[in-house]
Amino acid sequence: MSGDRSPVSFTAGAQTDATHDAAQNKLATLTTDSAHRVVDGASHAGLILDEQYAKDTSRAILDVVSAVRSGDPLDQ
Repeated sequence: MSGDRSPVSFTAGAQTDATHDAAQNKLATLTTDSAHRVVDGASHAGLILDEQYAKDTSRAILDVVSAVRSGDPLDQ
């Protein structure tokens, strides 16, 4: 990753700890336009298998696509 790419670091809130959160936060600083989003209550599998949390996952993907296409900053 470098420069102006727009990644979203995504964390399943039910399966995280301070060390993992710190690593994800650091990952989000590797570019000039990124975000770290925590989905409270979600498991890793739930991020795609549970409709409630999969909506957050889909939204993050669409946000990245939109930011890359438009050149606008990624919404936090």
